[in-house]
Amino acid sequence: MAGQTTETEIASDKITGATRARNEPARPNNAPFFLIGAPRSGTTLLRLILLGHSRLHIPPESWFLEDLVRELPLADVLTAEQVGRAVGLVTNHRRWEDFTISSETFRQQVAAGQQLTLRDIVDLIYREELDAAGKLRFGDKSPSYFKIVPELLALYPGAQFIHLIRDGRDVAISSIDAKWARYYERKLFVWLEAMKVREIHRRSRYADRIFEVRYEDLVQDPETVIRAICAFLGESFEDGMLEWQQRVDATIPAREMHVHRRIRGDIDSRNIAIWKSRLSAFECFSMEACLRAPLARLGYALRFASPVWRPLLDAWGRTLNLSAPILRRVLPALQRRKLLPARMYF
Repeated sequence: MAGQTTETEIASDKITGATRARNEPARPNNAPFFLIGAPRSGTTLLRLILLGHSRLHIPPESWFLEDLVRELPLADVLTAEQVGRAVGLVTNHRRWEDFTISSETFRQQVAAGQQLTLRDIVDLIYREELDAAGKLRFGDKSPSYFKIVPELLALYPGAQFIHLIRDGRDVAISSIDAKWARYYERKLFVWLEAMKVREIHRRSRYADRIFEVRYEDLVQDPETVIRAICAFLGESFEDGMLEWQQRVDATIPAREMHVHRRIRGDIDSRNIAIWKSRLSAFECFSMEACLRAPLARLGYALRFASPVWRPLLDAWGRTLNLSAPILRRVLPALQRRKLLPARMYF
């Protein structure tokens, strides 16, 4: 059923297909791939790098696939009403304006088709993007698609996924800087959901379709990480991929540059563990009170790791989660009145 994500049996073999792919020669194929993960985890940087490959093209973020797979059959031929609904979901989405194909052309192409499935309709969009870019294989960088991996595999059985993972404290800092959700807003801070869904993916029968990449590794040794990604995708590594900065202006919409201010700069170790220099002891304690469990599962070092802190962390985390709706209104008001610092990670 579209929209239903089920947890499958735990795989006994810990050697995933991603690991095997790194040890095999690259074999070109045209299966789609998806860059997924929590926002502010490095997916934009990775997109810019992969766009430098002669075969790979990653159009602007689509987002509308999530609506499509939730509402419409994944494999069956669509009724006329369902086709109309699919076209409406796509062309009325705010991300549609970023794509090459016009609404009129898209509607004409859909109208010319017969016995259309959802994949047929989606392929019209990606085929237009590939033709415009002169490339052969498409990817999609819509981070939230981590929620619909099974549905995308039903749509594209050969699909592959690259999951960007970053220290949740650094993600929280970046999110607050962008004036997005704060780490204690459990239902809004997407990193928490992404890490929860990651555990489901790791225990699923499609685990070998997902290649995990740590942002910290990408920043410290981009060539090694990109070579591993290329091997996973069955593609050859190309040196021009690492000249990603020259693609910024042509790739990122002007309306989004304010949240990608640092994308033009060099990537180095200063972008790793920024929480160590940015957070006060109280701010770090608060973050770890809300993010401790997934951070520990991911192997990130904790400032408040001692078991002595656990009762206080648990109690403070619950307090912050319960107080989130109030804090969301009160803190910005106090900052506007300059009763609190303009930049505060709480």
